Amino acid sequence: MTIGDVSQLQDIFNGVFLKGRREPRIAMVGRSNVGKSSLINALLETTLARVSGEPGKTRCLHLYDWKTLKKIVVDLPGYGFAKAGHAERDKWADFINAYLKRDPGLERALVLLDARHGPTELDKEAIKFLSFESVPVTFVFTKADALKTQKERSARRKEASAALLALGYEPKDAFWVSAKTKDGLKPLLLELAKTSAAPIAME
Repeated sequence: MTIGDVSQLQDIFNGVFLKGRREPRIAMVGRSNVGKSSLINALLETTLARVSGEPGKTRCLHLYDWKTLKKIVVDLPGYGFAKAGHAERDKWADFINAYLKRDPGLERALVLLDARHGPTELDKEAIKFLSFESVPVTFVFTKADALKTQKERSARRKEASAALLALGYEPKDAFWVSAKTKDGLKPLLLELAKTSAAPIAME
């Protein structure tokens, strides 16, 4: 399912049901080109989410059925498009906030950050601006495979932890993953399965 305009949000919810679907929702939030589509495909073991080399292609809400965990993943428009005008960026930001506020079945939001240099100032601004008051937030650092040495990984985790603390979030709740190598996906899957009616099988 795709939702292309904020006006459509008025008609799709009936209590906790989304178009008649009772499954809890998990929202994916992150700046453009942070790897949301790649992570969705890795978690759902599918190729449904379209991976684009051009930042800012996701301008709608795309909903994916996660049958394994009996949840629905909502891919939200990315923020921080270099080529977008302020009016268009504000429109997308309002769209994201409208969804976060209106979905009573939203279980949690996954905020994706680039492991190499996030959270950036743009990430921090977005995190402060977005309406996370009523929904648990889990931070996921993507592209962790780009950190090649233990020294580099340790330094980045220390920097990121300090930044999350400054924003009022606990660093222990963050996950470091790579959709490319699949490193770190299992702990994230187990965390997301905690409230699922269908826990994932351990290999």
